[in-house]
Amino acid sequence: MDIRQLECFVAVAEELHFRKAGERLGLSQSALSERISALEQELGARLFFRTTRQVSLTQAGADFVQDAKKILSDIEKSVSNVRHSAESNLRHIRISGVDEAISMLLPKVLLRFRETDPSVHVQILEISSSEQHSQELISHRTDIAFLRTPQEEDFIASELLYRQPVVVALAESNMLAAATTLSASDIAEQPIVGYPKHARPVLHDVLWSAFRQIGAQPNIVCELIDKSTLLQFVAHGLGLALAPAWVQNIAPPGVTFVPFEPCATPIELYVAFRKAGNSETVERFLEVVRTAAAENS
Repeated sequence: MDIRQLECFVAVAEELHFRKAGERLGLSQSALSERISALEQELGARLFFRTTRQVSLTQAGADFVQDAKKILSDIEKSVSNVRHSAESNLRHIRISGVDEAISMLLPKVLLRFRETDPSVHVQILEISSSEQHSQELISHRTDIAFLRTPQEEDFIASELLYRQPVVVALAESNMLAAATTLSASDIAEQPIVGYPKHARPVLHDVLWSAFRQIGAQPNIVCELIDKSTLLQFVAHGLGLALAPAWVQNIAPPGVTFVPFEPCATPIELYVAFRKAGNSETVERFLEVVRTAAAENS
């Protein structure tokens, strides 16, 4: 059994037509039929019912088609991984990250890195899910990931870069804007712009944990994912919000910030990477990230 036989089988199974499958693969109908017959002989099972007018899968063929597709998919992934390893010395880096890293930390890192490596190409992908970051690293679709939670797996390591406090973002016209600190009790009666748990689990948990401690529920008027949009809602007086301190750098006019206390859960930023197989370019970039983060903490 070879890869080409599996490709022929899948093509016929999907088209249920030998001529169309042959055109799709660039094979004559007779050559395609020979490959299918050889596969059936090797497997010891008939895969198709064939008449002059119709082609259909046998039960054995229907059972085998999903396995064949998976085998071909796995081979494609393996080839991609091998090519990535072979190209490991190429001067490119693929980065995924949460919004803070992409908008605040990464520009500083890139400017510094390009002082010594100006020709490196950087591809950036914004992802909010830490779990998806891990899959992107394992699949070699990204080389470095910035995320909110530590990731320790067989092939992935992560390092804490820094922590920052949580603040309350509120409109300057809000009567609480002049406070030196705000607690859950202080904002219990206020409308709150919140975050869905699946998208911003850390901030979602900070808010709900603080309110559980006072035996109350937050008065959430809406939930948003994007922090820039959230700050616009706050600026228009639709509610206040909890946010990491870095958002003060992107706040629109009319928004002020007050420390949220007590907050036992600071917002953390981690950098994650594969434990082995990284290019020298990636390793040098990680060193710049560590230096820039130390200065930022």
